[in-house]
Amino acid sequence: MAEIIMSQDDYDLCGWRVTSVIALPDLPRWTGDARSPDVTIEIGQAGPLDRPVVSTPLVQIDADGRTRFGVDGVAQYCVEAGRRVIIDPAQPLDSPDIRLFLLGSALGYLCHQRGVMPIHAATVDIDGEAVCFAGASGAGKSTLADAFARRGHAVLSDDVSPLDPDRGLILPSLRRIRMWGDAIDNAGWDSSTMERCRVGLEKFSRTLHDGPRVEPLRPRAIFHLRRQWDKLGGARFRRIRGRPAVEQFRRQVYRWRSLVGMAGAPGAMARSAIAAGHFPQHFIIERPHTFERLDATVDEIVATVRAAR
Repeated sequence: MAEIIMSQDDYDLCGWRVTSVIALPDLPRWTGDARSPDVTIEIGQAGPLDRPVVSTPLVQIDADGRTRFGVDGVAQYCVEAGRRVIIDPAQPLDSPDIRLFLLGSALGYLCHQRGVMPIHAATVDIDGEAVCFAGASGAGKSTLADAFARRGHAVLSDDVSPLDPDRGLILPSLRRIRMWGDAIDNAGWDSSTMERCRVGLEKFSRTLHDGPRVEPLRPRAIFHLRRQWDKLGGARFRRIRGRPAVEQFRRQVYRWRSLVGMAGAPGAMARSAIAAGHFPQHFIIERPHTFERLDATVDEIVATVRAAR
C-alpha cells in the first residue's frame, strides 16, 4: 500500500453528500444541509470477496451486490451498499489515476447499488431539459459537450450521466470535460492549466464545477453517436422508438454486466426499459469527426430536439 496522508472533506456528487478522506478536486464542496453523509470514501483493505456470484479477472460481485474491482498499479476498490467505497491504493492518494477509476467505474457500481441508472453519456441542458450524447469511449461525447458549453449550455456530465428513475431526473454528476490535445487546441483552451486524466496520457480535464450550480433536469432526448466517414456531409439523424430504442439504450448502460450480476438478466432488462422510457426522444446520429462542422452539428442537434417536441 502507498504511503497515506489523509484529510476529510465533504463534496457534492449527484446531490449526495460525499465524505472523502482523499481530496476530490473534480467535485464541488458540499454546501447543502447537515445530513449524515450519503456516501463515504475510505482507505482500507479491498481484498477478494468470500462468495462472489460474478467473478472475472477484473471484477467480483457477491449476492448482496457488493463489488470489488482493481486496476494493477493504481488501486483496488470495494463498493458496498451504495454508501461506502474503500480504496486500497498502490499510488499516492493525490494521483489522478486513483480518482479516474473512483469517479468512473466505482461511480457506476455505486449508482447501480443505489437504484440509479448510470448512462455512458455526456449530458447538456437544452431549453431547461437534459439531452444526452451516448457512445463508447472515443465517440466524441466530451467534444460535443465542450462545444455546447462554449455556446452557453450548462453541462451536467461529460461521461457518466446518472438517471434517477424514481424522480425521472438526470442528476448532475462530474462537471468536468476530459479532452484530448487536438480537441483542446481546437477549442482554444490552455492544457497547461488542466490536470492530466492519467499520468503520461495526453488527455486533460477541464473543470466546470466552479460555475453556476446545475439542478437535476428531466430527460428530453438521447442521441446515440455514430461515426460518419463522409467528412463533407452534415450530421444525419434517425429517430428510433420501441424495442430498437430500448436496445440502443441498454447498450449504453454503464457497467451493464455488473447490473446483470446484481439484479439478474430479467431484472436488469426491466430496469433498462423503465429508464429508457423516461426519454421522450431517441435518435441515432451519424456525424463526421471533424472540428470544422462542430458548431453546425450543435445547431442541428438543437433544431432536431426542438422540432421533435
